[in-house]
Amino acid sequence: MHIDVINTRAGFDALRDNWDQVFMADPHAQHFLSFTWLKAYLWRRGRWFILALREKAEGSAYVAFFPLRVITQQDKKTGRFFDEIIMAGNFAADYTGFITLPAYEHHAVAGFCAFLKQQSWTHLKLEYMCGPLSRRDAMIRALQGPQVMFRDSTPKSLNDINNCVCPVVTLPASFDEYLETSMSSQTRQKLRRFLRKVESDPGYRISFATHETIGRDMDILFKFWRAKWAPYKGKDRAEKIIVSTRDMLMDCFRDGTLEVPVLWYEDRPLGALANIIDKSKGVVLFYITGRDETWTTPSPGLVLHGFCIRRAIEMGFREYDFLRGNEPYKYMFGPWERPISCTQFRSRSGENLNGRLHPFSIRFVYEQALKFYKAGEKAKSEVAFRQVLETVPDHRGAEFGLANLLFEKGEFHEAEVSYLAISRAVEDPVPALLRLGETRLAQKDFPGAIRAFQDVTSRAPFHHEALYKCGIALVAAGRRNEAAAIFEKLQNFHSDDAANMHYAEKAKSALSRLRAFVAPPSILAGSVVLAGTDSDQPRHWHPPRVLH
Repeated sequence: MHIDVINTRAGFDALRDNWDQVFMADPHAQHFLSFTWLKAYLWRRGRWFILALREKAEGSAYVAFFPLRVITQQDKKTGRFFDEIIMAGNFAADYTGFITLPAYEHHAVAGFCAFLKQQSWTHLKLEYMCGPLSRRDAMIRALQGPQVMFRDSTPKSLNDINNCVCPVVTLPASFDEYLETSMSSQTRQKLRRFLRKVESDPGYRISFATHETIGRDMDILFKFWRAKWAPYKGKDRAEKIIVSTRDMLMDCFRDGTLEVPVLWYEDRPLGALANIIDKSKGVVLFYITGRDETWTTPSPGLVLHGFCIRRAIEMGFREYDFLRGNEPYKYMFGPWERPISCTQFRSRSGENLNGRLHPFSIRFVYEQALKFYKAGEKAKSEVAFRQVLETVPDHRGAEFGLANLLFEKGEFHEAEVSYLAISRAVEDPVPALLRLGETRLAQKDFPGAIRAFQDVTSRAPFHHEALYKCGIALVAAGRRNEAAAIFEKLQNFHSDDAANMHYAEKAKSALSRLRAFVAPPSILAGSVVLAGTDSDQPRHWHPPRVLH
């Protein structure tokens, strides 16, 4: 068996037919592992990847898929970053996991786990994994060992709700049969009475969202949801949940897999559901609801769920899935329980396996290092740059950043060696050569500084900063006439760039001082350097685009 890693949109799109075949063949595959749902969700996310298992023969069809994502956290004590591999659908999907042709399930577990054991991660979170618990148990046996431990990570929730239980209603051939076999006599009578009332009273109606009304109906749903849950979850967290959930549901609506029934009394909305419709598997998945808590009878929730169950039966669906959470009200509808699992694997060292960043995290950590640098958090920046270099020793951007930090700490020789090496290794050496010149200037290696700045201007003749600092180095070396010629040329340059004009003004000022000063060259050079040293050292580093 062989595993390919797919992490591009084009690569994922190319899997469509193969994915659908495996999805339909796997009896445990749920809608949140469908190609349609994952495509819309992953397009909004970063650092996702698909493990695709196939026979060794190149070009053979894939027999299993495992969608995953990498997220990166920072240890607040050490400042070091660590990686977590999570399920691709986490934070939105009620079911996660992998899909496989039934005959290849054991191969899928063995292959995926062998691959993951070679990856760099501190945590591997198999949260809300669907499929038989034997899959989870087989993965535990394959992954645990001297370097990895595991624990059950089923989250605790309000009111002792178990979110690793999914109540599911099996739909029979008729609604009458459903009522007789799935509901208590009291609930059955109540539902029948409520449905008759809603359908006979012209004041009541149930609408379904259209392209014209979906915005309004989503507003109604989340207004009710917010009123109920914001006091428990906190306003900020509730709003974040609403934004992300609405985005996901709107993706489903655009894909044709969302229904939003709203119960009305005249012009007053009483409640709304968001149901994801999986026609391929014949399942209606109840995702979220909101209701007017001041309206008592008929119960909006009972009416809407009863109406949707009846409609699903009439349309030939086989299941009405209440998804995660064993809330008591769900059991009025006669479900059975589908168990799912949450398991967290952790490296025993507390750092990434293999001691390196995950390849998908290198750019992220590098960009964090740049942010720290710009924010003045130099210690954090150094930790991040060094961690990138531990993983990619020739990462020129991290080398450049670390060299800047060495320079600012006064470790000029080490910085010079690094700048010189970078300038010889990158396509555009100008940024490194500029810093090389500054480092030599700080060490009073004036000839060396002049050579570095001249190397810059030979590649970029109108580089204002390099010209100005070359002039400073020439003054310091006693070559006043050459310096005056540079300052003369620079002060006459015009540019729309404020930074360039800043150096043109500095050149004008330096030229004025140079002409007015009549002391011997050695005294003049010393005074110019001393006057210019602090102000001419780089206070802000702008990372070059070529050093990524």
